[in-house]
Amino acid sequence: MNYESRRITISYLAVIELCKMFDLPQDAPTQALSAGVEKLIFQHDNVQASRTAETATSTQPNKSALTAMVTNFKGAA
Repeated sequence: MNYESRRITISYLAVIELCKMFDLPQDAPTQALSAGVEKLIFQHDNVQASRTAETATSTQPNKSALTAMVTNFKGAA
């Protein structure tokens, strides 16, 4: 197995969300935060793998969801 390490930077708001998701204190050590990020990555990877068979035939974007995201983004800015 080939292991490759990457360094990422996440925003303070992302740290707050990560702490909420995993019930961590906001002053959690870096190792706890990186473990949370790894868990999210691997959970997402597993979800994507299970959905691949389901969405193989559907390649059209969800236009209503995209419109809602853009609208919410414009409101936040």
